[in-house]
Amino acid sequence: MSEELLHRNMRKRLSTRRAVFTVALATAVSLSCGQQGRSLAKSDGPGSAGAVPARVMIVSDKEPGEPLIISGTIYAPDGRTPLEGINLFVYQTDATGVYSTGGNNGDNRDTRIHGVVRSGADGRYEIRTIKPGSYPASRNPAHIHAYVSGPGYPEYWIDEYHFTDDPFVTDEMRAKAGTGNFSSILKLTRGADRVLRGVRDIKVERCTRNCTGR
Repeated sequence: MSEELLHRNMRKRLSTRRAVFTVALATAVSLSCGQQGRSLAKSDGPGSAGAVPARVMIVSDKEPGEPLIISGTIYAPDGRTPLEGINLFVYQTDATGVYSTGGNNGDNRDTRIHGVVRSGADGRYEIRTIKPGSYPASRNPAHIHAYVSGPGYPEYWIDEYHFTDDPFVTDEMRAKAGTGNFSSILKLTRGADRVLRGVRDIKVERCTRNCTGR
């Protein structure tokens, strides 16, 4: 074999090895990225720290009714330490007092206006919605249902959100509602933007008779 032919064969083998190495490297990178992508997708799924926001809008800006923003802080059982990662699930009627469950066996939790927030590092949450209406032909105060859950705290219901200006809120309800920002009966104020705002802080607890079992 001539020296020129020998060099040509060596260059060919080197070229082939480089191609194989390049393909292998590209495959490894692709697999690594794919695994990382699957890992990130899993970490961003339901129940993860980043899956549920601390601020949420549960109606569109075209929803009939008075725009309402409810905010507050979720605290540990001591009532002083802001607690991160606590879920607050809410649902309500529309402005006419009607649920829209779509025939799901009357489970109003699945009504059209519902949503969930998760307290941030500062314990804060915010829900943008509309002021619900009272049930038609009833003396039931307008309200928003709420459930709390989180690590170490199985889901339980808390007293409904009510509003101080509601004529159907009784003196007995006011006496049991708590005080200050921990009261379940919210005093609403209207800003220059004409949006109603109310504040309710929540102190988590270990559920007893109010556990949902979910």
